[in-house]
Amino acid sequence: MAAVDRTSKVLDICTGTSGFLISSMHQMMKDATTKEHEDQIKKLGLIGVEQQPTMFALAASNMVLRGDGKANLYQGSCFDPAIVAAIKAHNCNVGMVNPPYSQADEDLHELAFVQQMLECLDDGAVGIAIVPMSCAISPHPIREELLSKHTLEAVMSMPGELFYPVGTVTCIMVWRAHKPHAKTARKTWFGYWRDDGFSKTKHRGRVDLNGRWAAIRDRWVESFRNREIHAGESVMHHVTHEDEWCAEAYLETDYSNIKEKDFERELQKYVAFKILNGEAKDL
Repeated sequence: MAAVDRTSKVLDICTGTSGFLISSMHQMMKDATTKEHEDQIKKLGLIGVEQQPTMFALAASNMVLRGDGKANLYQGSCFDPAIVAAIKAHNCNVGMVNPPYSQADEDLHELAFVQQMLECLDDGAVGIAIVPMSCAISPHPIREELLSKHTLEAVMSMPGELFYPVGTVTCIMVWRAHKPHAKTARKTWFGYWRDDGFSKTKHRGRVDLNGRWAAIRDRWVESFRNREIHAGESVMHHVTHEDEWCAEAYLETDYSNIKEKDFERELQKYVAFKILNGEAKDL
């Protein structure tokens, strides 16, 4: 969705074990055609910050094992002014973040990490965050601050069991850094991405048992890139900080999939319910 290529500079301020950076590097390498391109990607294209020493060690090890020299991994807080100055110097044009969830301290609200990521990106850069759905629907002062400085390009509702066995319901937010939402006057694109083809299994977690994911992924990405509108799947809408930022609030019901037999089946259920509850005389 961020259109990452060999010229991208990708930032993750909550690197963890560097999953986003490694995925970005693989995508960037597909666009590299020379050894010089590959060296530039490894040397300049991947920037990360991780506070926890153990996670930082894992991130660095993962990057080294995959051929990157970990030169642009920083250990410490992404809110540390010294680290912020260092990562801003990289002029990153893509940001990705999966921030810590359910922080008791309001100063470390999930949206605070999204805001910090966007502040560290170049003008017009793409910032993508996966956050709890509460960030999209619950009032919070940071929502207004975000829209005053950045444009909310899109929000996608994710599968309810994406992080199974953890029950957090999430969404993906796509931002355009340093382009105030009110000034761009753009509608936000909302996608209802609940069914990704994966099934929950007893010992393996969520698995693509029927091989549906690749086709679903391609359809989703194409729909997002072209801002396509499909009943029951996607919609465009003007939003402010006071509105809900999720597809469910604006989608129109697609009645084309409802057949006469569906209507008859529901009527039969209703009649059966009335009979079983001694209310047949009301029919």
